Amino acid sequence: MTRFLASVRDASEVRLALAAGADVVDLKDPAAGALGALAPDAIARCIAAVGGRAEVSATVGDLPMEPEIVRAAVAAAAATGVDYVKLGLFPGGDPDACLDRLAGMIPTVRLILVLFADAAPPFDALPKAAAIGATGVVLDTALKDGRSLLDHMPVARIAAFVAEARARGLLAGLAGALKAPDVPKLLKLTPDLIGFRGALCRNGARGARLDAEACAAIRALIPQEQRAPANAAAPHLAPSLC
Repeated sequence: MTRFLASVRDASEVRLALAAGADVVDLKDPAAGALGALAPDAIARCIAAVGGRAEVSATVGDLPMEPEIVRAAVAAAAATGVDYVKLGLFPGGDPDACLDRLAGMIPTVRLILVLFADAAPPFDALPKAAAIGATGVVLDTALKDGRSLLDHMPVARIAAFVAEARARGLLAGLAGALKAPDVPKLLKLTPDLIGFRGALCRNGARGARLDAEACAAIRALIPQEQRAPANAAAPHLAPSLC
């Protein structure tokens, strides 16, 4: 089942996302880059607003790929109590060494690596992600200029990404300026989640506030998981991604 991830920047947006039925609440500051980080106190307010009704992920910012900087940021994000920490592999520096430095923190940190269709790392990141014990990978876009993931990569290559991630035991997510017409195409690839920001906002602008109608429209395109009654025995669930 593909899950609906909504990126939010504050507690009021958390409430809008949850009201629309978001499966995963992703905490980031859209004004601070592709994966801008929220301050710890803002993360705490968002976690309180979620109240356990969804899983929570948080980005660590658009960081230089320097091992000690990355390790400190990942540790700080994990300490806030989010379910998952999202790290983008940005151009420059030494992303391979950064991942080596993080290997010792796993599995105490559930790490999601964000790879960019418009700025691929200079090594094969999926085997590396699996080797260090990362939980999953998300394919996104680094440059937020209105072009979407599908503008940068054909569906066949996206499908191959999802298939390889699964084959390596990684959960696979897709994001990157995605819009409503993109959803049916991507659902056919059966990713573990599809993430949105701009499509959930007023006038489709990722820096604007979330809009309840826009959130509901995206939710309606992604079939929802059937939830068991409260008194029913819980089935075994596969790990989820955010």
